Amino acid sequence: MPITFYAIFSYMEISSMEEFVTKSKMLESDFNYLVMNAVIGMVLSAFIAPITAGFYKINHLAKQDKDFGLNNLFDYYKSPYFAPLAISTILATLYSNIIGLLLVYINLPLVGSMMQIFIALLFIFSIPLIIFEKQTALTAMSNSSRIFVKHPFTIITCLVFAFIIAMLGVFALCIGIFFTVGYFYTMNYTVYNEIIPIDETNPE
Repeated sequence: MPITFYAIFSYMEISSMEEFVTKSKMLESDFNYLVMNAVIGMVLSAFIAPITAGFYKINHLAKQDKDFGLNNLFDYYKSPYFAPLAISTILATLYSNIIGLLLVYINLPLVGSMMQIFIALLFIFSIPLIIFEKQTALTAMSNSSRIFVKHPFTIITCLVFAFIIAMLGVFALCIGIFFTVGYFYTMNYTVYNEIIPIDETNPE
C-alpha cells in the first residue's frame, strides 16, 4: 500500500492526504491514473498472494490442532507454490481491471465496480485450490468459478456476514486490521472446507 500511494502521489504531484482527497473525484475519471493503479495493483497482488495462502494454512493447522505461528504466513514464497499463486492473482486482477477500465471508459463506473466484485467472487477459491489440491493457476481459476456458480448464495451470504463482523471489529471493537483480516480468511476457509473437504494431510 505505501508503494501504491507513493506512485500515485508522484504521478499526480500530490504532497498530502488532504490534497489526495480533494483530487479524488478527478482521479476517478483520469484514465491514465486508473491504468497505473491497475498495473501497480497487479504487481502488489502477486507478491501478497502467498501471504493470503498463509492465512489459509494457519486456519487449516488450527483446525487440526497443530502448532502454527506468524512464520506460516510466508510458507508459500517458495516453489512450487509461488508461481501459480502469483499467476492466478495477476490474471484475476487483469481480467477485473480490463473490464473495469472499459466500463469506466464508456462512462459506466458503477457497472464496472459491480463486475469487478463479481470477478473477485468467481476466483475467490483459486488460492485454496492451489495450495490444498495442488492445482495449476488456470485449473484453480476455472474450478473456483464453477464452485461459485454452484453455491453463489451460500458464498455471498457468508462473505457479507464476515465483512460486517470485520468492520465491527475495526470500528466498534478496535481490535485491529490484522485480526479482522484473519477472521475474514477464516470464514473463507470454513466455506471452502464445507464445499470441498480438505485432506487432513494438506497442506505441506
